[in-house]
Amino acid sequence: MQVERITTWPELVAIEADWNALAGSTPFRTWDWLATWWKHYGDGRRDGRPRRELLHDRELYVLAVYDGTVANADRNARQLVGIAPWYIDRSALQGSVVRWLGDGEVCTDHGSLICRPHDDERVAAAIAEALADRFNDWDRLELGAVDAEDATVDHLLTALECRNCRASKETAGSCWVLDLPASWDDYLAGISKSHRKQLRRLERRVLESRRVVWHRVQNITELNAAWGVLVELHQRRRQSLGQPGCFAARAFHDFHREVAERLLGRGQLRMSWLELDGTPAAAEYHLADGATTYAYQGGVDPDRLDAEPGRLSMIPCLRQAIEERHQRLDFLRGDEPYKAHWRATPRAMWNYRVVPDRHVARLRDRVWSVADTLGDWARQGAQLVNSSGNK
Repeated sequence: MQVERITTWPELVAIEADWNALAGSTPFRTWDWLATWWKHYGDGRRDGRPRRELLHDRELYVLAVYDGTVANADRNARQLVGIAPWYIDRSALQGSVVRWLGDGEVCTDHGSLICRPHDDERVAAAIAEALADRFNDWDRLELGAVDAEDATVDHLLTALECRNCRASKETAGSCWVLDLPASWDDYLAGISKSHRKQLRRLERRVLESRRVVWHRVQNITELNAAWGVLVELHQRRRQSLGQPGCFAARAFHDFHREVAERLLGRGQLRMSWLELDGTPAAAEYHLADGATTYAYQGGVDPDRLDAEPGRLSMIPCLRQAIEERHQRLDFLRGDEPYKAHWRATPRAMWNYRVVPDRHVARLRDRVWSVADTLGDWARQGAQLVNSSGNK
């Protein structure tokens, strides 16, 4: 195995096709998602400020693993067999921290090393060896939102611990997943009597009437129309709750607008909106692979909540996933009550933290752990004060 570090955009572009071939159809692991994230979030200069004026300095830290059976002289014939999709975040307080591409406000779930299943152990071992022996300019790995059953990341952690690295983990919450039956009728038969009655009433009285039109995005013209509906409804709903809304952040908006178009081209976008009585009432921004629909984002009209626009919109989306013979609907991270209401169940996720066997790195980790604990205490104290003041 040969491991090389990719630190520039041209190098990243050069492996796009090979990356997507390894990632398969999981949208959050594709080059389209992760490289587009780097384009919008990565260089730390999108607001026009010089890099030296920023508190954090980000650099690509993608580790590309090649099959070493091909002679070194024939570099163009090498086969890419694994990728660590990372960047490094440098700051005075934390030092140099390696993180997943796609982290932060985008909330990319199911982070992992990218390789074929039969290569996972040797790819993880090669990356661990490179981190310990060659690329030793990092103080900490922070690998968030990893599926609890992810064997590839387990192999990486085991290999790093064998090299005297210190690994720890904490819960990252859960992804809520609904296992899909073979038909809509089977789904209805498996939910509670009251919920089944509610859904059938909505189908009969609203969805099957002339009051509703459900639009599914299938081309760029429809995407352009749907995008405006999604952003407007999402923002209005969040603002009605006293929140700014996700799309208020320019980088978030621009990243998703670009990645939605990319995923549309790959056949992996499931965006839709529902018109009720002639005007948009709900919109859904979903993604898909061969077996799973991922419910990423949505919006509803806050002035028509009594009409249950969110539930009305989810019914055709759920039926579509069943008709596509998907095995599951993944509501992703977050413990919102509506997920359990649709009969989804939680799947555990972990945040992993790895510190190398280097004195400065471990000293930084201890300092940061103390600062993090003090921050938690301060937040808890503020919550108690606010709670007392509201009584």
